Amino acid sequence: MVATGTVASVAGCSSTCPDDGAPDPSHTVEPGFDNPGFKTVPDGSWPSPRFDAANTSYAPVQMKTTTPSVRWHADISTTSGDSEITGASAVVVADGTVVLTTATGVVALSLRDGTEQWRRDLTPVAVPSVVDIVDEPAPPVIANSRVFLATADGIAAFEVADGTVAWRNTDTAGAGVPAVTDDALFVPTTDGVARFATDDGRRQWTATANGTRLAMVDDTVVVAGEEIVAVDAATGAVQWRRSDRPGGYPVLSDGTVYVSNTYGDLLGRSLTDGTEQWRLDNRRSLEFPVVTPESVYAIERPGEAASATFAFDRVDNGPPEPRWCSEINLGGAVTAAADDAVFTFQPDDGLTAFTTRFGEAVWQYPAEYQAVSLAVLDGGIVGVSPDGTVVALGGE
Repeated sequence: MVATGTVASVAGCSSTCPDDGAPDPSHTVEPGFDNPGFKTVPDGSWPSPRFDAANTSYAPVQMKTTTPSVRWHADISTTSGDSEITGASAVVVADGTVVLTTATGVVALSLRDGTEQWRRDLTPVAVPSVVDIVDEPAPPVIANSRVFLATADGIAAFEVADGTVAWRNTDTAGAGVPAVTDDALFVPTTDGVARFATDDGRRQWTATANGTRLAMVDDTVVVAGEEIVAVDAATGAVQWRRSDRPGGYPVLSDGTVYVSNTYGDLLGRSLTDGTEQWRLDNRRSLEFPVVTPESVYAIERPGEAASATFAFDRVDNGPPEPRWCSEINLGGAVTAAADDAVFTFQPDDGLTAFTTRFGEAVWQYPAEYQAVSLAVLDGGIVGVSPDGTVVALGGE
């Protein structure tokens, strides 16, 4: 089914998308459990849970195939022990290695075939799930061939190659998902958001801002918690605060902060001073924005009725304008985008890939996944289910 290119308002609790049928993909990916891996390892990286420190979830790459297959899968134990955390975190990928956390540690897999490279026992900090009511382990981030992680005992850095501990800082406990650049690591801690040196873990400042998810670009760190706060990346000084009660990750692009608040509105705020630039409040709970240079993708979740994937054109000095939409089942999320595809998870239908321009459903991987962030690479993708099943899809 081709998604509709016109969007109308619909009364009641249904989606505002006039498309009234589930996606009908051209190709269905078979499960496949004995595949030997990639013949050619995908290029590129996905070093943060939503690709970059700005949380755009957009990778400037192409899938290179409209008929992908399972290249490998790996089952990672998510036994929680005495921890209140459940499941597995989103994956991050760099240097030919896939890294994720569980309630009891951090695990690294080979990108080529999914074999376990190393594992370290620790307790990642618990963060609220963006799609469920339970807590989940905070995912790691990667920079300069190191894995950085917020734990219940402090902040830690490991070498990607073999898991060797590069440094630990136990001055304060972690409290959320880090954001990293080449020379600075920003982490929600129990003392506030702190900046650490990536080379040796020295704490450089702590800001009076609390939240579990961060975004960073243009010397500004945006903190999402009970409110949204912007702080100076160099000094930690608070630049502005707004009482938006953001849900999920803030997204930064071209001087705009994209915020999906708990009331279901999608807002654009100025990164400079926090003033509201536009607001989409005529839909029924737009969530999980994915932002590319030309588009914004989001999921509309009315609650009792079917959800819908929406594609919007970005507009200079105005709110995004709808381009296409596609009805999907209850729940789900738009998780990532590439140059030629946007990816949506649904609890019942699994992963669906749509074309970016017209919203055609190209292929579907019918696995019972929740909305855990994908890693989109040049020639392949890697995703993980809450039970710890890591799957890589690609063309060869």
